[in-house]
Amino acid sequence: MKHVYLSYSMTSKNPVYGGVADIKPFQVKSISGGSSSNVYSVTMQNHWGTHVDAPNHFFENGLTVNDYPADFWFFKFPIVIRIDLKPGELLRCADWIESMKHGTDIVLFKSGWGKLRKTEKYGMDNPGMHPEVGFFLREKYPSVRAVGIDWVSISSFENRDAGREAHRAFLDPEGSNNPVLIIEDMDLSHDFKGLREVWVAPLRVEGIDSAPCTVMGLIDD
Repeated sequence: MKHVYLSYSMTSKNPVYGGVADIKPFQVKSISGGSSSNVYSVTMQNHWGTHVDAPNHFFENGLTVNDYPADFWFFKFPIVIRIDLKPGELLRCADWIESMKHGTDIVLFKSGWGKLRKTEKYGMDNPGMHPEVGFFLREKYPSVRAVGIDWVSISSFENRDAGREAHRAFLDPEGSNNPVLIIEDMDLSHDFKGLREVWVAPLRVEGIDSAPCTVMGLIDD
């Protein structure tokens, strides 16, 4: 078995919802400039890059990413579901639901859109999810605590109204069972012969709804 990253590194130009975001690290101290160490300052939005959406993203009374205990972020029963999605298409409850298993704690949707991550299409023509997916998972598979996708957002940029409702379906603290957190812009390019575990490490900052995260998986060689 081996460990792999399921999240992307931040770069100077990152694909984000609706376009590209510039991240320019500013060097505060430099060894070459006479300091004893190198120190950088980085400014970015909390929904750039691989990140996890917590309920407070859409609900004032929802939990923030910092409210979850450490053991929440360890997933022992993951499932990878392969799907095909056209630009702007909304994922609905179709044949893929037959792949679901009771006891699953995280569902990763692998669409292949990650291959387009370095193109404008990734952030502008991305597919999305229909709200019914969130309702279905919460009602029928209450063990699911999170979903992950290999495209920029569950909100299609072409259909933002449906995207907002999809977020609410997953994150509503008053909905069926517990909210299901959303991990967007994941690297699911691995072949996943056997995915054993998924670990999510969000950046813990008090006072924000959601956060960038590092995601790792344990897979068979």
